[in-house]
Amino acid sequence: MDNKITFSKGCNIAFVCFSSSFGGLELSILKLASEFNKRMADCLIIVPPDTSLAQFAGQYNLKVELLKTKLKYGDIVASIHLARILRSRRIDIVVIMQSKDTSIVTVAQVLYPSVKLVFYQEMQFGINKRDILHTWMYSHLSLWITLTKKMKQEVIEHTRMPQERISVIPVGTDMQRFDPNLYDQKTSREQFNIPQSKLVIGVLGRLDPQKGQEEFIRAVPILLEHQTHLHFIIAGDETEGQLGFKKDLKDLSIELGVSDKVQFLPFTDAVPEFMSAIDIFVLPSHAETFGFVLVEASAMGKAIVATNSGGVPEIITDGSTGLLVPPRDVQALADALLRLLKDQLLRFSLSSKARADALIRFDIVRCVDQLVIALDTL
Repeated sequence: MDNKITFSKGCNIAFVCFSSSFGGLELSILKLASEFNKRMADCLIIVPPDTSLAQFAGQYNLKVELLKTKLKYGDIVASIHLARILRSRRIDIVVIMQSKDTSIVTVAQVLYPSVKLVFYQEMQFGINKRDILHTWMYSHLSLWITLTKKMKQEVIEHTRMPQERISVIPVGTDMQRFDPNLYDQKTSREQFNIPQSKLVIGVLGRLDPQKGQEEFIRAVPILLEHQTHLHFIIAGDETEGQLGFKKDLKDLSIELGVSDKVQFLPFTDAVPEFMSAIDIFVLPSHAETFGFVLVEASAMGKAIVATNSGGVPEIITDGSTGLLVPPRDVQALADALLRLLKDQLLRFSLSSKARADALIRFDIVRCVDQLVIALDTL
């Protein structure tokens, strides 16, 4: 716990997430709970049975309570059971990780009023939530945490949550693990079967039309007109229950005559090794709440091209730590990549500044320090 801010006294914290999926949101719970446990907190994960999150929580040595829900709103039975868990475990703070769970947790707090509620928002929303039900639920929150200033502004515009109870705290990553000096590009490329002699441009993320992989592929033939020693990587799996997009992308690469230049890889949690293997990282998303993978790419000292959407401009400063382009603009994406391909000094400048910026703003130790301070004052 050296150099880490700890809770001023022991604190019992419960993370509530009634999700059956496993992705970035659920992984955040595991990371945050693990970090809190190192800082004089005792963390509990409350999840439905037979979920990946429950399984992985055990691997992280986290305590788990299983609770099955049936209704999004008005699930009184689930709220009663949740209140019993909170009381028996003497929970001080409940961290709500997704908006749809708020109603169940709020009713549980009515039954066990000594607990403090915190909403940790990772997904942006653009709909009005100033109605009576949402206003009542949000009035029970002691703190609302957003990842970006843009998200905070949306909360102010679309809810009646008091500004003074909204804090902006970004997500951080482990800078000791995401250290480019620990990895060798040749070895990393061997790990992913990537050609050694090519300049490699990569995308990492869930395969989804909103993630912009189609625009990325459409930029490939434009780039190959200017330089031929290029190789392109698309890493990630399809959205659960929405299969078919990966085939569409492969068919598009065949249609454009670039299938031999575009390599598809499955999802990998060896993210530092992936970043080490590539030369330029691209985030072509149509909209991105935060873009955590940009933090990881920055930490690994990658030259970055990303779309100017959502919270991305709060991570990447255009012309300093990366290049930003409009979403869905294939030509703009290709032009930005050509700038980097033709200017090695620019690539070096952007990558070194990205690494330095990530160390200052997105070290997980500093980000969790901010969370501990915020929760410790409740």
